[in-house]
Amino acid sequence: PGLADRLEASSARKPLVLPNAVNTRLFDPCVAYPRPADLPEGQRILVYVGALWGEWFDWGLVGYLADSNPDAHIVLIGDYRGQAPFQKGNVHFLGLKAQKELPAYLAHSDAALLPWKVTVITQATSPLKIYEYLAMRLPVVTPSLEPLRDMPGVFPCDSREEFSRLAGSVARHQLDEGELAGFIQRHNWSSRVEELLGYLDRKQ
Repeated sequence: PGLADRLEASSARKPLVLPNAVNTRLFDPCVAYPRPADLPEGQRILVYVGALWGEWFDWGLVGYLADSNPDAHIVLIGDYRGQAPFQKGNVHFLGLKAQKELPAYLAHSDAALLPWKVTVITQATSPLKIYEYLAMRLPVVTPSLEPLRDMPGVFPCDSREEFSRLAGSVARHQLDEGELAGFIQRHNWSSRVEELLGYLDRKQ
């Protein structure tokens, strides 16, 4: 939305905002996925999928989360080459995974994370992973980012203490299945294409 406002101000034209979406044929919560062999065993699995590079990734928050939830396993899936400034026994780096492998990891996790800093960049993003997390009916703990406001199943936080507390407590049963199913129906790639085609038809 922030980028759209800038474009409208500079061009005097109303932009069409199409956020990211999810491939619901791949991320299907009704499938019985086998547990991945490299996913740690434990009572609580917290997962993040995505880039582990960039100034917006909050390693300090991940370290605090690990220390304040010692019984939870924090699983980071992405291109890891030693970026973390710490070594903690309950933080696990599983490396890059093919997209088709991701639903199984999400299906066997308890909550999803977005450990990002709040910056100009992150306030102008549409994280693809959020839609994939929600499609798999995972509660998502995030910083307070404007693009994620009012998304069902997203738990925004204003401090690392709140982030840690929610990451250690939110559960799937807290999600409204009907609300979430409707949200995913409106935010899959088929819906995005239909919205774009409708926009183009109106312009002709």
